[in-house]
Order: sequence, then structure tokens, then C-alpha cells
Amino acid sequence: MSGKLIWYLAAVAGTGMMATLGAFVREVSPGSEFTIALGRFGIGLIGLLVLRAVLRKRRREQPVRITRALVGSGIFLPLFVVAYFKAVVSGTMANAAFLLYLGPLIASFLAAIWLGEGFNRTSGLLLGSALLGTLFITEFRLPQNSDQAESVIFGLLSGLFYGLFLLMNNPRLEGDTNSFAGISVQFLVASLVMLPFVGAAGVNLTGSDLLWIAGIGVIHGFAALTLVISALGHLKTIEYGTIAYGEPVMAALIGGVFYHEAISLLQLIGCLLVLIAGIARVFVSDSPAAASGIAPQPEPGPLPES
Repeated sequence: MSGKLIWYLAAVAGTGMMATLGAFVREVSPGSEFTIALGRFGIGLIGLLVLRAVLRKRRREQPVRITRALVGSGIFLPLFVVAYFKAVVSGTMANAAFLLYLGPLIASFLAAIWLGEGFNRTSGLLLGSALLGTLFITEFRLPQNSDQAESVIFGLLSGLFYGLFLLMNNPRLEGDTNSFAGISVQFLVASLVMLPFVGAAGVNLTGSDLLWIAGIGVIHGFAALTLVISALGHLKTIEYGTIAYGEPVMAALIGGVFYHEAISLLQLIGCLLVLIAGIARVFVSDSPAAASGIAPQPEPGPLPES
């Protein structure tokens, strides 16, 4: 566990930063969600390129290999953001948030079955507790009409794309997705995917909007996503997935402290469940995967380069 502690801390720091995204988005003019996403990835790319230029003077960096895993992660990254925005616009933020956080569960299941990571009863219990806590925090409700049903569909898509993004960054998939060069490629692909959405929606920003988007790009793009993707390269998908559920906890606390949003007893219980699961995930060692009844599968062969 001690060798992974730095990457657990990176995951906590990255998800903690991303939890503040809502506070920044609220300061930008309504209807600018796609522009915000483009700024997040584009400015993040610029930050990484600057960092790589500085580090290149100290060490020689190997050229990145472009594989399907690398390109796929760059595609799924903006797709889950776009689907999440659509879910929020057509329904409630709470429902959209819960469905988005089905992503770590989907990714953990696929990693266990397809990549042979497996998971034991303890890992499954911790992940399930974190998911249950998120359900309590968001107070998810079934749709009552066609508009809400549309939100659920987009929410499920956001969770699926988020899960695939996490899976594509799994270290068992060849593609060097977690190096600075690999993360730069993901940001570049994500920016290119967002361009058509921004072109269709149009851009109408004020000077203040630009400052907030710049902050989002630096904090939630360059810093947060770099930490998260780096952590994904050193943790099992289920390990990162359990930590990732801390984001809605922090978002709920930020809403309560800074925006005076009411936090119910059920939400407090959910926060405790997620925090306990996350802390336990760091300090509880894994037992053999076979204890869960899911035996590890052979590692897949390398994905062909694109």
C-alpha cells in the first residue's frame, strides 16, 4: 500500500479540485457549457506543453505511441462531459450527478472481467458503499415525465463514457496514456472533439467569463485532470473508482458552506459512507481476487496502433 500512497493522494487532490468545478461554472454566463469544456481541455493542453518543454531540458522524453486506447480516452473524456451537461439541462443536477458516478462501477466491472484485475469482497463492498453513499447524497429519483426520461438517458450515457474513459487509462492497456505526452494527446483529441459542439452552440462571452474559463482550464483541466490520469496509471480501476466518489461529497460540502444549500440527514449519512469507504480503500490491502469468485483473466494483447 505504501508504494501507492502518493497516487492515492494524487487521486484525492485531483478529484478534490474537480469538486470545485460547479462553483466556477456558476460564474460564467449561462449557455456557455461547451465553451467551458473546450477551455478546460485547450488550456490544459497548453499547460502540459509548457510543462513538457521545461522538463525536456532536464531529461529526454520518449516519443509517445498513438494507440486506440490513447485516442479512445481522448474521445470519451469530452463525450462524458457533453452528455453530463445535457443531463443537467434536461433534468436535475442531483440525478445527473448520480448517473455520472455509475462510471467508476462500470469501469471496475469491465477491468475485472476484460483486463483480469479481479476484485475481492472487500473491494466490492467498499465500492458499493461509496456508490450507495453517492445515491444518498444526490437523492436520486426516478423520472416522472418524458423530459426527465431524456435526462436519465443522457445521464446513463455520461456514466458509460466516464467509465470507458477510466478504463482506457488503465495501465494494463498499452498506450502510455499516463505520461505527460500521453495526457497531452488526450487533451488535444478532447479539444478537437469539442470544436463542433462549440461551433454549433456559438460563443458569447464577457471579459469576466474569460477569466473564469482560464481558471477552469488551469485548475480543472491542467492540474486536476493531470493528477487524475497520472493516478489512473498506478492504481487499479476499482481503487481509483472508490476514491472518485469523494468528489460529490466535496461538492455537497462546498454547496452547504459557500452557497448555504441545505444538507439533509440522508446526505450527511451518504457523505460518511463515501468518506469511510475512501479511507478504508487506502489502508485495506487486497486479498486474492479469487475470493470474490471472479478469477483474473489473462491480460489482453496490445492494442494495435492507430
